[in-house]
Amino acid sequence: MKVEIIEKKENPLFKRTEVKFKADHAGEPTPKRLDARAQLAAQLGVAEELIVIEKLASTHGRQVASGIARVYSSREQLEGLEPKFLLKRDMPKEAKAEAKPEEKPKVEKLPEKKVEEPKEAKPEQPKKVAKPEKSEAEKAGETSEGAKPEEKAKEAVEGGKEG
Repeated sequence: MKVEIIEKKENPLFKRTEVKFKADHAGEPTPKRLDARAQLAAQLGVAEELIVIEKLASTHGRQVASGIARVYSSREQLEGLEPKFLLKRDMPKEAKAEAKPEEKPKVEKLPEKKVEEPKEAKPEQPKKVAKPEKSEAEKAGETSEGAKPEEKAKEAVEGGKEG
């Protein structure tokens, strides 16, 4: 694998150098981040721990990977600015195993309080409409024809059976 620096840009605000590079890997798979970082460190003359590779990707069908790296002046500056996942991604496998995140203490769940469900609203009763007053005959249980309603119902049922 051969690493070639394409662009080198100083960023004084973040006190770092941003580097764009190409890695020619003819006949080999895409290079590992650690290998690319080691070669960049040798070319730039800095320690490997001060370099973070943000991106390293090959184009389909080509034997050249392009990447972006950031070189810091101190370890404190690097840890303060770079996201933790990038720092972990650039570690060797042995260091990743040692730096496993500590188990979070389990939070005890408080017993749940019973929450009363809201009572269903009763459907509104239709308002009673005032009915006209009954005549004295209707009050006595008779209709205007002179027979009681119960007797009319019996006659209607009996009358249908005869036929």
